[in-house]
Amino acid sequence: MVMALVVVHLLGIPIALWTFNGRAGGSFWHGVPPMLILMSPEWFLFSVVKAFGWEITLAVWLFGGQPTSPWGVRPGSRSGRISRLTPAERAARDREARAAERARVPGA
Repeated sequence: MVMALVVVHLLGIPIALWTFNGRAGGSFWHGVPPMLILMSPEWFLFSVVKAFGWEITLAVWLFGGQPTSPWGVRPGSRSGRISRLTPAERAARDREARAAERARVPGA
């Protein structure tokens, strides 16, 4: 039983990193590119710490009402560097995502 819990925890670490990358605006299909690690060390280190405690991170996120990620690429960024967004940037990103989702799903 303990071995199964350890395996699930270890499998959850790369899945958590993949999810954090996708929520911050990265690709859900290509994982975390090495260049992103160099461009956004603050995001990467913060994400690694959260990934090692992914069970706690998941519980906080679920009980917190599933808020959007405070991390993302700033509007107009040419580098694609992920950084912590201001509340106004985050709200604009969320509005754009909701509008795109409504346009994509008919009848929504």
